[in-house]
Amino acid sequence: MQDLGRVNCAILGSRGLVAQRYIQRLVNHNWLLPVMVIGSNSTVGTKITDLPWFLDEKKPLLPDITVESLDNIDLLVENLRKKNVQIIFSALPDSVATEVDIKLAMSGFTVISHASVHRLKQNIPLIVPDVNPDDLRVLNSQKFSSGFLISCSNCMVMPLSLALKPLFSEINCISIKINTQQSLSGGGRKLLASGRKGGKIDSFIPGERESIINELNRILCLDLGNKESKLKMEVNCCRVSRDYGHSAEIEVIFDEDVSAHKIINLWSEYSTKIQKLKLPSAPAHPFVFIDGKIDTNLHRWVGSKSRKPSKDLCSAMSVALGEIEVTSKKLSFKLASENTIKGAAGSGVLMAELLLADGVIHDSNTSLNELVF
Repeated sequence: MQDLGRVNCAILGSRGLVAQRYIQRLVNHNWLLPVMVIGSNSTVGTKITDLPWFLDEKKPLLPDITVESLDNIDLLVENLRKKNVQIIFSALPDSVATEVDIKLAMSGFTVISHASVHRLKQNIPLIVPDVNPDDLRVLNSQKFSSGFLISCSNCMVMPLSLALKPLFSEINCISIKINTQQSLSGGGRKLLASGRKGGKIDSFIPGERESIINELNRILCLDLGNKESKLKMEVNCCRVSRDYGHSAEIEVIFDEDVSAHKIINLWSEYSTKIQKLKLPSAPAHPFVFIDGKIDTNLHRWVGSKSRKPSKDLCSAMSVALGEIEVTSKKLSFKLASENTIKGAAGSGVLMAELLLADGVIHDSNTSLNELVF
């Protein structure tokens, strides 16, 4: 199956929130065509149209795809090749992704993975498309035959790194304090369902603080091995009883006085390759400034005026910034974003668009001239 001008894709995962966000975003995508969904044994043999739909938005019109199995990797690779799949979006848990993602990359596929197990491996680029796209050069040193493996960051790291990148590119920073408030959906569909039923929610998120520190260091190149570096990072993470949308309060101390005017200009003027290429999932502006208090439930949708992510790929693809205060060398602000879109599947799809536009990957049956920029 190959629609003219669309590159065949597969999704590893079928019922999870991130997997269903991928399905939601790909069914009407002009460049990318979902042709395979691979799931757990409990869903194998089920048509995706018959699977429970866990997202709040109405289920889009889905293609006639039957969930396939992960049990036999060799058979899976054979079926992926038969369907001319080029790109695989992996929303598998670490315990499975560790082996499967690497085997599929070694078999010649481009794998875009959300598994945390890959994020700090030096031969696997950890990419936030609108922050560090140049780090894709790491792919040149990968030894996966003709395949690639790319890691997506933690869902809280994506908006944090985007908000900090314009500042750190121009002003030296001494310390950062980050307090996050992360939604139930960030813990998966089972935690979301439990929270909606009134189940007790533990505010502590195991390993989250360490993930944010390590990934921000890598993505923003904050840890350069300089023993004299004065940069300090303090991170506190909290799970809150909110269905969707992550927020964070950030305090940055610079080594010089800054003005609100300079800070706002740095954010306002920030533009990356994804905006220049006008990729389908790239919002016109990475940031949307909010007057007054940030309402995460409302402002997680910034990126377009629509709240229809199956049809409007820019919906929820910006980061909301607000409650900005600047005093001498200190900047305080708050941000909000949609963790399952901007923080996960939306950025994964954006990554695939960037790889196609940059010519890093291409489909043998599709000329890039057929992809409308």
